[in-house]
Order: sequence, then structure tokens, then C-alpha cells
Amino acid sequence: MVITVKPAHHGGSEPKTLQPGDLAVTEGGAHVPVTGLRRLAGDLANMQLFIYLDDSTRSASLGVQLGQLKDFVKALPASTQVAIGYMQNGTFALAHAFTADHQAAARSLRLPMAVPGENGSPYFALSDLAKHWPSKEATGRRAVLMLTDGVDRYFDNSEVDDPYVEAAIEDTLQNGIAVYSIYLRGAGLYGRGAWTTNFAQSRMGQVSDQTGGYAYFEDFQDPVEIAPFLNDFQDRMDHQYRVTFQALNRRGTQSVKLRTELPGVKINGPSRILGVALILDKLR
Repeated sequence: MVITVKPAHHGGSEPKTLQPGDLAVTEGGAHVPVTGLRRLAGDLANMQLFIYLDDSTRSASLGVQLGQLKDFVKALPASTQVAIGYMQNGTFALAHAFTADHQAAARSLRLPMAVPGENGSPYFALSDLAKHWPSKEATGRRAVLMLTDGVDRYFDNSEVDDPYVEAAIEDTLQNGIAVYSIYLRGAGLYGRGAWTTNFAQSRMGQVSDQTGGYAYFEDFQDPVEIAPFLNDFQDRMDHQYRVTFQALNRRGTQSVKLRTELPGVKINGPSRILGVALILDKLR
């Protein structure tokens, strides 16, 4: 699995050398030995990033941020292939295929259609993308950066556990995708209340936490700028490692916890992984 190593506090620094013995991994409550740790830099820095915009987003919400998003895409490292797509009716519409031509990808970015309910559920759309990832090329990392309000219009907001969120998590885990998200308000009146927004942001956070990504919010409102979020996202990509460990032979997804005794260091990674037996079943 891929982990992100960050200073535990502002102004701190990442250790120059991180060794397998610096990490403790627990799978399903049982300690498992770490067998390898490699920094994803240099020849190992390659990745595919899918920038996924919700076509239900208010034009005003993205309009003031579109230039910052384009600048971010243009400045991506040469080792990153980027694709652009839009959530429409629970599926993904590809605007630009994966490419190392970041200028061309940036030109494909547009304002959302801003039709209330156009997408319906970002989690349907995320599952569709995960199951039909638009590249067969092998890569060291896959990540999605979603810009959405996170509101699932197909499921009751009075229920905490959303089966469509769970399905999206399962699908992204099975396809090795870490999900990052930025909250932007949707068009129309639905989803603007504090109750609905709180549920939506919690679900965005749930998907990101369990897949090893990160969710960015600025209270219940649109962020003043998304540039700080994008900068933090790229910083996370620049400080990642691939961890291998002696996993237990179990089916289904398993809970996983990471810990380090190194002072001043914070490690983020997925809170769930695929069980080894499940992976073997899929390979048979």
C-alpha cells in the first residue's frame, strides 16, 4: 500500500531516511511484519491522476477557482499522467485521456453544467470510474481528485451508513486508487443545509480516509481559494512511500492501522486493504 509521510506539526521536517523498522502495521487487529519500504521518487515517481469534476457544481463555485486548477495541472511533474473527466448521471464522461501533456489537459477543463441533480451521486460516478479506469498502462500509483459537494441524492441523509459510499470504497480499493476530494457547493437549493452538507462532507472524508487519500473542506462553504488545497495535495504526492508487509490470508477487505515511533512524524495511509485471499480469488 501507499502511505504519505508528513511532519506532525507545522515547521517540522520529514526524516531523511525512513526504514521498514520505523513502521508498525496492524491488519485486522494482528501485527504483521513490514517487509519493504520504498520512496516513490525518481524512477518510482510515476503515477496517474484523474481530476474528476461534478457537473452538478455551481458555476460560481468553480468559476473563481478554474484558473487555479488549470495552473495546478500545467505545473504537474513530468512523471504524472493526468486525465480530466466529469460526473454525469452517475457515470464518468472523459474530457481528456491520460497524458503527460499537461498543457493540453488543462485546456480541456471547463465550467460545470451546473444543472441541479445532473450527477445524482458522486459515489455512483466514482465506482464507474474505478471499474472502467481509462488506461491499461501499468503505473506505480493511481489517484483521483474529486471536486464535488459529496451529496448522495440517491440515499436518505438520515441514515449514517450509505451503501453507495461503501460500494465506491470497495471499487476503488480493488483497483488501487486513492481518493482525494475538495468540497464545492452544488447547483440548486438541495444540499445547502448544514445537516445535508455535514453528511456529505463526512462521506467524502470516509472515502478518502479508507482509500488513503484526503478530503479538503473549509467549513460548510466554498473555499476562498483552492490553491492551498492543491499545493498540499502535490506535497503529499511528493512524500509518499510504498509499504509491503506480510499480510494475513483473509478474504474481504481488512482494517489496517499504521504507527511510527519516530518523533514529529505523521503517517497517513488507507484504513482498509484488500484481503490476500480475495486478491488470489480475483487472479484465479
